[in-house]
Parts: sequence; C-alpha cells; structure tokens
Amino acid sequence: MKMIASRQLAARPGQVWGLLEKEGSVVITKDGKPRGLLLPTADETLVEDIQCQIQARAQRAVSQMHREAARRGLDRLTMSEIDAEIAAARRCRTWRCAA
Repeated sequence: MKMIASRQLAARPGQVWGLLEKEGSVVITKDGKPRGLLLPTADETLVEDIQCQIQARAQRAVSQMHREAARRGLDRLTMSEIDAEIAAARRCRTWRCAA
C-alpha cells in the first residue's frame, strides 16, 4: 500500500487517482504520520462500501472495549457482579442518578 503526503493529494490529484486505481488503496499522511485511507468506490458499490467502513469501525470499537475491559480487569467479573452492575445502571437511569 502506497503512502502519499496530503500536500501531494492537493497539488496532483490526478496522479493520486491513478495511484489509487493501480494500488487499490492509498494512505494519506500529514507530517509523515498516517491520517487517512483513500479507497476506491463506484456508483454501483458506494452504499455497500460505506456500510463496510461502518462495520469495520464498529468492529474496531468492540475490540478497543475488550482491550480496555481486560486492562481494567473487568473481563474477570462473575455473572452475579455483571448482573449487579446492570441493575445499578438501570436504577440510575430510572432515577436520573449522577454517575
């Protein structure tokens, strides 16, 4: 996968579109660090491509939640502890408790 500077995208967009066709995806960088991912699409596949990106972001968010739970030791909660947390959250939601 090729990496290009954001300035190159602004200065030579035609060259970047050609690179995108050739490579299939291009990483956009700013100050040498990845900042975006340019992916090809078409009229026929636009909605599906967007749905795939949304799904990928959701999967990444779930993975991050799993890592954070493991870091905090929450992955070792017992079922009764989980049920107690759920009950407490529901009570607060009903009575508008502060967290």
